[in-house]
Amino acid sequence: MNSLDHPTLRQFLAVAEAGTLRAAARRLNMSQPPLTARIRLLEERLGARLFDRSVKGMRLTAAGAALAEDARALLGGLARAEARVRAVAGEAEPLRIGFVSAALSAALQDLLRGLSAKAMPAPQLQEMTTPQQLEALERGTLDVGLLHPPARRLDDFEVRPLGRDPFWAALPSSHRLARRRALRFAEIAGEPFVLFPRAQGPALRATVESLVKDAGADLNVVAEAARAHSQLSLVAGGLGVGLVSRATAAQMTIRGVTVVPLKDTAERLFVELHLLAEPRTMAMLAKLIPLGRKGGK
Repeated sequence: MNSLDHPTLRQFLAVAEAGTLRAAARRLNMSQPPLTARIRLLEERLGARLFDRSVKGMRLTAAGAALAEDARALLGGLARAEARVRAVAGEAEPLRIGFVSAALSAALQDLLRGLSAKAMPAPQLQEMTTPQQLEALERGTLDVGLLHPPARRLDDFEVRPLGRDPFWAALPSSHRLARRRALRFAEIAGEPFVLFPRAQGPALRATVESLVKDAGADLNVVAEAARAHSQLSLVAGGLGVGLVSRATAAQMTIRGVTVVPLKDTAERLFVELHLLAEPRTMAMLAKLIPLGRKGGK
């Protein structure tokens, strides 16, 4: 067995991501003993301990984290190479596109219209958070990501900014401020909030906290939801007020929710949308939709 062959790297990553041998074995559809033996043999052949083992599960050591980073890059490169060979051979497969809910407006629609106009196969679409898309792009299970600016950059991928969109206030329709044409953020700063999880957008969450503090209030988050539809559903139930991008508000109507523009936060409270793809895919996409200026890697 080659220490770093394809099956071994897949098994190693499954353990790293699942956190336990049992969960990884289920994911790989194999029994646990051979997986345990394969991981131990990998460590022996590399001469390094890849996991710290405890009753709580398996955690990567520094050596293991280094291998995980390279393994994702290697497996992703193999997957992209396979797709490229098939494309050259005339067996082009549908693009696998991940998108955040904010991309449901013009960005995704423009992309789908461009693919349709070129008679390309219908893409495989999946709504995913930004971290989920980054992992899928690295592993080669996703070709295109429509996501918020990532906290980390991916080597060998190009980034194109697709613009920014301000956030507006989402209020229960029975709320005392719901009939206003526009609001200052200070008017909602003391309200209970329904927000996205901090891990999903730490910089944006910090901006919200700063705005609330500037208004002389303490941020009161009563619920969190990763998807805009879920957030708005909780707002409709009267749980609190939310924040939704202008584009999302235009595309998504939830009964019991009234969206009101915020007139003093456009320069601080906004969502950006980026497109990530490897260079050849990006070059193809640039012929289909306007992608704006080129971003860095």
